Amino acid sequence: MTILLPENEEIYRQNKKNSLKKILQDLNVEPEFIWVGESSRRRVIFQIDNKNNLGFFKEKTKELIEIDEYPLAEKSINLLVKPLKIFLKKHQQNFINQVVVTSYDNGLDIVFRINRKADLNEELKFINFAKEHFLNCSFEVKHNLIPLFFSRKNQIFCGDLKLNLAGDIFLQATKSGLEHIINFLRKEILAQKNIKKIADIYAGFGVYSFALSDLKASFSCFEGSQSMVDVIKNNAKNLQLSQKIHSQCRDLYGDPLTCKELAEFDNIIINPPRNGAEPQIKNIAKSNISSLQYISCNPQTFARDAKNLIDLNYKIVNIFALDQFYFTNHLELLASFAKK
Repeated sequence: MTILLPENEEIYRQNKKNSLKKILQDLNVEPEFIWVGESSRRRVIFQIDNKNNLGFFKEKTKELIEIDEYPLAEKSINLLVKPLKIFLKKHQQNFINQVVVTSYDNGLDIVFRINRKADLNEELKFINFAKEHFLNCSFEVKHNLIPLFFSRKNQIFCGDLKLNLAGDIFLQATKSGLEHIINFLRKEILAQKNIKKIADIYAGFGVYSFALSDLKASFSCFEGSQSMVDVIKNNAKNLQLSQKIHSQCRDLYGDPLTCKELAEFDNIIINPPRNGAEPQIKNIAKSNISSLQYISCNPQTFARDAKNLIDLNYKIVNIFALDQFYFTNHLELLASFAKK
C-alpha cells in the first residue's frame, strides 16, 4: 500500500487553522503558520505484525496497513523501506515488533525492537544489513537499548557544533522544524536587552542552548532525565562550553524551579512534554522574569499554561504555529511572552 497524501492542500491547511483557532479562542491571538510538508519526518516508528509485514496499525487496533513507501519521511528513510521489508522476511515471526529509523545529520540509525534476546547468528544478519546500508544499528529488548553496530556517532549539527547523541534520544520531528524553532528563539532573545543568563527548562539534550551558544548569555539546562543531562555535560565538555552551558537533573513537574531560583535569570526557554508545564508555569507567572519563549507540541496544554501567564500580567508578543507533523492533527506552537 502507498500512503495517500491530502488531495487538497488548501483544505488541509484551512482545517488545521480552524482547529487551532478553536483551541486558542480564549487567548485572542492568531498565530502565523509555518508549513513543513512531505518528505520531512526525520524519525519513523514502523510496526511489524506476526507475519513480519511492515507498516502501521490502524488506530486503536492491531490491524496492520502494509506499506511499500512512506513519502512523509525524509528521502533516505523512504528509500530504506523496500530493502527493510525484504530483510524482515528472513527472520523468525514474532521476533521483531517495531523498527525505529532516525535520520541524524550524519546518517541513519536503526533500532530493532525485539521480543527476546537475539542469538549470535541473528546478530550477524543484523550487522551485515547495517553495514550494507550504512546504518548505525541497535536492539531494544524490554526498553533496554543494546548497541549492535556503529560505524560513527549519531550527531546533530548546530552550526559548526556537532552534538553526539544516543540512538533513543528525543528529537524534533523534522530538521527544518528545528531550524525554525532555533531561528525563532534567536530573534526573540536578540530583541531583548541585557540578556545574560537563560534558563533552558525541559532542555532535553540541550539543543537550543548549544544552537544559541554564540550569544553572549550563559545557559542553565534543567531536565528530568539524568541520561539527557549526561549528554549535555559530555557535549559541553567536548566542545569546550562547560563554562557557558550548565545542566542539572530536576523533576520539573514535582519540583519546579521556585521564584527565588528563577530570579537569577533574565530569560526562559521552556519546551515541556505534551502534558504541559503547569506547576513550573505558575511559578514563572509569579516571578519577575521579563521574557520567555514557550515551545509546545500540544496546543491544548499550551492554552492552559498561557492563560496562567496572562492572568498574572504577561502578554503574548509573537506566536507561530509550526506544522511539522504533516498529515496528522498535531501542531507545534512557538510563543514569546513578555511581562507587561
